[in-house]
Amino acid sequence: MKSLKIPLTKLTTDHSDWNIFKFTFFCDCCENGWVSPTFPFSSDRPAAIKQEDTIKQIWEQGRKMAFEQANLQAHLYFNNCSECCRCVCDKCFGAKTKKYYGLCKECSEKKTNKEFSLEKT
Repeated sequence: MKSLKIPLTKLTTDHSDWNIFKFTFFCDCCENGWVSPTFPFSSDRPAAIKQEDTIKQIWEQGRKMAFEQANLQAHLYFNNCSECCRCVCDKCFGAKTKKYYGLCKECSEKKTNKEFSLEKT
């Protein structure tokens, strides 16, 4: 499993603002996206916290924690190809045959084409 601080997929979009944290993870093959649940950022700040720098640090820490949760949940929606190590959606994962199970569609097709060309020779 990848570190939770490193995005699971190569392309990730951060939709966070001052009220919520939300992220989209995109399939490394077809770029279909999965949008994380929305994580609220509490606007109820203690009256003692008036310095903008402190509020920004609290927000950034909240965003990091929300990203780690979203990244962990993304593992339920993406599969890791055992050949190329890309993270792909269910549509792009798993060969139609059990022979290449665990591979993304592209790696499976490459292996099938390679076998086919070897059979012709």
